[in-house]
This record gives sequence, C-alpha cells and structure tokens, in this order.
Amino acid sequence: MGVLCDSVYTLKAWADSLGGVKYPLASDYWPHGAVSRLYGVFNEEIGRPERSIIVVDAGGIIRYIEVATIRRYTGGESPSLSRLGGTDWAKTRARVKKAVQEIAQELDKLD
Repeated sequence: MGVLCDSVYTLKAWADSLGGVKYPLASDYWPHGAVSRLYGVFNEEIGRPERSIIVVDAGGIIRYIEVATIRRYTGGESPSLSRLGGTDWAKTRARVKKAVQEIAQELDKLD
C-alpha cells in the first residue's frame, strides 16, 4: 500500500502519470497527517510530513525507511531555475518520472 499526503484526486493523477501502480494507494490528507504522525515523520514545526518512503510488510514489520527532510532555501548559491514547459524542465521531469517508476518497480518486487 502506498500512503501519500495529498488528496485522493492527486493520488489518482500521480498513479496515472506512472501508467498505474500494482498496489493500493491511500491518502493521509485528512485527518491531517494521522499516518505520518504514527510513523514519526510529521514535522510539527512546518505543519506537514517530511517526504518519506516506509515499507511495511504484510506482518506489520517496517522493512525500510527513507526520509527526505525538506527545508526552506535560506541562501548560498542561487538555485537553478527553468521555465515550465521549457527544454530543461522537460528533461528534469522525465528524469524524475523515471526515478519514481524505478522505485515503484522495486516496491512491486517486495510482494
């Protein structure tokens, strides 16, 4: 099962963008962050969960956790920006989509 912190409509769009997924998806959208709090990845300071991957087997045993702590940009080198719909944006989007598909395939193998 995949649990995302977005609305069910966003989950459907995300799954469709991957060509579908072989596991059920659930939303941790409301009550706000209930599942992410349970697994300790809800950040109370900023009011949202950290982006996380938590693999729990059928017996309820956590087999894998990865947490990507996202913080506001506070200075230093200027981040590179690209125009939505531009060539750089399309390349980045394709690269990220491929990486997400690879993660989904790896998760499918855990069945």
